Amino acid sequence: MEQSTQKVLKKKLSFDEMIEHLDQKNVKFELITKDEAKNILQTSNYFYKITAYRKNFEKNKNDKYVNLDFKFLQDLATIDMRLRYLVLHMSLDIEHVIKTKILMDITNDSTEDGYSIVTDFLDHDEKSIDYYMNALSKESHYNYGLYVKHHENPPIWVLFEVMTFGGFVKFVEFYYRRKNKPPAYKEIQQVLRYVKNIRNTAAHNSPILMDITKNGQIDPQKVIKPITSFTKKIAGLSPQARKKRLSNRKVHDLTALIYVHYTYINSEGIKNARYRELRELLERTKRLEDAYNNQDSLIAVYKYFKKLIDFVS
Repeated sequence: MEQSTQKVLKKKLSFDEMIEHLDQKNVKFELITKDEAKNILQTSNYFYKITAYRKNFEKNKNDKYVNLDFKFLQDLATIDMRLRYLVLHMSLDIEHVIKTKILMDITNDSTEDGYSIVTDFLDHDEKSIDYYMNALSKESHYNYGLYVKHHENPPIWVLFEVMTFGGFVKFVEFYYRRKNKPPAYKEIQQVLRYVKNIRNTAAHNSPILMDITKNGQIDPQKVIKPITSFTKKIAGLSPQARKKRLSNRKVHDLTALIYVHYTYINSEGIKNARYRELRELLERTKRLEDAYNNQDSLIAVYKYFKKLIDFVS
């Protein structure tokens, strides 16, 4: 009985065995040698991270990859790293501008004192203030002074400094209902949770481009109106292509990120800087353009984001 319930552990592979495993799966080493691939696994990227992108490539009936070269995995890993950095930059832009807007509205609201709203939010969230501030209680923490001064009764501007992005998303949804659903917050409270999803993936340094070609993860009928309305404006994007791309979670959430940034960031300087980075990243994806010629699914994803970035730019 004990043996039957034990989890079967997979063998730890040596670097040579990793290469052999990929070779047996019909991963090719034509654009890069096996020795070069081994060196990459030893010095630049680890096996799980770099092989995560293989899910974007077709397999045959024998469970072997078709037209997948190790160089593609390395290339996607590099592109994904740059994408994660850009997602974090755009998320920080969004977080800052929405916090500024809420704090302005609270400051101008004679019914808010800046303190009771924190108490009410904690009751709504069923959390104590320690949940958000306890990590600051060590003297070595950079925000220890903030904890000493405010941990018993923090105002909203202090809570904003210490809460996670996920906590902030909850607060925006709470604030929307508290203020009787003002139109200015209707769309942002709907879509911000999807920004959180892609932001957290980037913050945890997890692959974004893994499964980026997969469809059917989201029912097109359940995509919220702000996203569908936004993407319907994109020139050259057919309804069929729009629905197909948005049925992928990562594509959907990246679209949400770009939509929120495009809609709520007021600084033209910040917008132009981020759009330039997006265009540079798109240009970087073309480095192995000829080699990707038969990768129709990846090309379709590229074309979608090319149209989207051209539109916001």
